[in-house]
Amino acid sequence: MESKRLALVITALVAGAVLLSACGAPAAQSNVAAPTRSITVVGQGKASGTPDVAHISIGVETSGASAQEAVSANRAQMTTLLQKIKAAGIAAKDIQTSNFSIYADQQGKVEGMPSSGAGADVITYRVTNQVNLTVRDITKLGDVLDQAVSAGANSVYGVSFEVDDPSKLEATAREKAVVDAKARAETLAKLNGVSVGEVLTVSEVVGGVGPLYERASAVGLGGGTPIQPGEFEVNLSVQVTYAIQ
Repeated sequence: MESKRLALVITALVAGAVLLSACGAPAAQSNVAAPTRSITVVGQGKASGTPDVAHISIGVETSGASAQEAVSANRAQMTTLLQKIKAAGIAAKDIQTSNFSIYADQQGKVEGMPSSGAGADVITYRVTNQVNLTVRDITKLGDVLDQAVSAGANSVYGVSFEVDDPSKLEATAREKAVVDAKARAETLAKLNGVSVGEVLTVSEVVGGVGPLYERASAVGLGGGTPIQPGEFEVNLSVQVTYAIQ
């Protein structure tokens, strides 16, 4: 009997606690914050400087009735070319082979030869050896070109100029991009009747790998012709999100 009374008392207490919880407990409050109003813009900046390094591709192309003949001629001519280049002040670390190829050039039938006879096809073997040069004193570029041509270089192309250490130009372009972003944000805010607040997020916009570099191209290359390095330009973009006040 005593155990039954104890069970009834416990049941009554539990029921009362549930009733009090349902009737007297305050409603739970929402912790979800209102979304922050913001303006996101992309600012752009650029900076330019005078190039101090030149890059150029120079090579020798030879031909012969056999592959061995073409390779032998190319080896001799290329050896002389490299000697001249080094004598002009180009360090070995700034000379890098970029292409070496051998191919057969079939010219077709010789006039008067039978269409299916031996020796009817004229085949010439061509060998190309190309090196990329880095000229760290661009005032010597004209001399380097003259020396290369006199040594037998018959393939010269891909001349470009750049700044060896572009970090200062990058810093200037980045600073201009941030200023441009603030101006764009203020213009958008004014058009919409609000004002710009604090910076919420900022990131550098990268299209590819790193900033965009505009390398100057050489104009008027050749023996005795002055070299025109032009300007080297760095372009940077930053994306900035501002709070709206």
